[in-house]
Amino acid sequence: MNDYAMLMLAAILLAGGCGKKEDARPAAPRPSLMQPGDPLPPSAPTPPLPAPDVPKGAVAPLPQVGQAGDHSSPGFKDGGKPDTGK
Repeated sequence: MNDYAMLMLAAILLAGGCGKKEDARPAAPRPSLMQPGDPLPPSAPTPPLPAPDVPKGAVAPLPQVGQAGDHSSPGFKDGGKPDTGK
């Protein structure tokens, strides 16, 4: 009896959900709040970037071994030849 009641409840919910219609879309799109030719609203300019905190003549640090941008591998120095040691 319990299975029958659950089956009936599921059938009722399915039938109720299938009969539901979606909201109809309006025939015309909403009008824009701004009309063509209206002046654009004022916008604040972006602030300038802060000055870099690097002393003049400073040398950029080299990448560590294995780090991105490290070109110290022998395969790279040899022009990308395949590794025959494997």
